[in-house]
Amino acid sequence: MHVLTVPALLLCAAAAGALGWTANRLSTGAGGPLLILPWVSLAAVAAAAVALLVLGLRVKRYQEGAHPERFDPLVAARTAAGAQAGAWAGAVLTGWHAAIAVDQLALLSVRSEQGPLWACLTHAAAGLGLVVVGWIVEGFCKLPPHDPEAEEDAEYGRGRQKELPEGEGGYAREIRERPRARPRGRDAR
Repeated sequence: MHVLTVPALLLCAAAAGALGWTANRLSTGAGGPLLILPWVSLAAVAAAAVALLVLGLRVKRYQEGAHPERFDPLVAARTAAGAQAGAWAGAVLTGWHAAIAVDQLALLSVRSEQGPLWACLTHAAAGLGLVVVGWIVEGFCKLPPHDPEAEEDAEYGRGRQKELPEGEGGYAREIRERPRARPRGRDAR
């Protein structure tokens, strides 16, 4: 899993903006609806952000030493994946609605009703908020770089002294001992 980067999120938002602007122009040019989300979708974005924050704070408390016996490290990995998904979804939401808002700004002097413009700006801001929450929660799920126990116990550190493999950004993880299968056949004695 790769860590989030600002250029990648900006590229995602720009691509979503180009796609959103084009699709919206085609839709409205053909007499169709404006391609923006309804106001109620803000509740879903807010719920996703709150859920990510709650899970992220749980991981952060674990890393600070609170109740280590009741925490499954797989939760940290899943929370990191959810944080990244939230950040990517927020980038798409921001790019799409920001591009349509730019298109709506051209109609500012012609149209008396500015509801669609405000909806676009609000959704773009909500998407940006989701990106920020995803970024912060992803940071909660990383192991501190000065954690020697985690580096010694990690799979990549067994028997060799190498740097982290590509894509291993230091996410919280634990390697569990697997039970050995009993041999079958002549060796089963």
